Amino acid sequence: MEQDHQRFADHIEANTTASEPALWTPGWPEEVEAALLDAVFSARASYGGPETGVRRVVSRWRAHRGLDRLDDLGALVAFADRPDELAEILGNRQRVAGNSTTKAEAVLLTATALHNLGVRTTEDLDDDAHRTAFTAVTGVGTKTWECVLFMAGRRTLDSLLHFIAFTSAGVGRTLSGAETEILMQVTAEDMGVELAALEHAVWRYQRRIPLPKPASPLRDAG
Repeated sequence: MEQDHQRFADHIEANTTASEPALWTPGWPEEVEAALLDAVFSARASYGGPETGVRRVVSRWRAHRGLDRLDDLGALVAFADRPDELAEILGNRQRVAGNSTTKAEAVLLTATALHNLGVRTTEDLDDDAHRTAFTAVTGVGTKTWECVLFMAGRRTLDSLLHFIAFTSAGVGRTLSGAETEILMQVTAEDMGVELAALEHAVWRYQRRIPLPKPASPLRDAG
């Protein structure tokens, strides 16, 4: 296990996007507004550091809201007919893939689609019930939806497969889901970072690589 641990630590240093732990973020657990902003604005863009890129967008929205916790989609839906105003607040006028609209407007369209299905807070998110409505919005897709769930603190089958693939590549053998969870937890503790922050760094890197087919060891994961 010690050899696995060192190999994995070296793999993290060599391969994670933004390998400096100070730049990592645990995402936005139980903050559906922030998770949605992150997912849309990080698509085809540099993620940035604490004061730049996506995190700057979220910070500007948090300042506008004046709240510590951003977990009410209704706050975004209130701007549904004012996408330019939202873009001004966020300080970002990037456009979605295909250039059909701004990312700010895509946020409002997806927020409204989810809100119309009864999503108010992170607790209301349901992959099976909401994926289709979300991905029907032009300029976003399944990867953006997966990002919303991940950044809100949900760990789906796809995210677990990404973790397994990354850790297995690091140690040079195929790990089970349970072994992956243990290795990542121990490594996060040794590095002095939150497990969610390490997961985010790993996920941001690995999600660019096609997922392997699920294997039986996945059943061992908790």
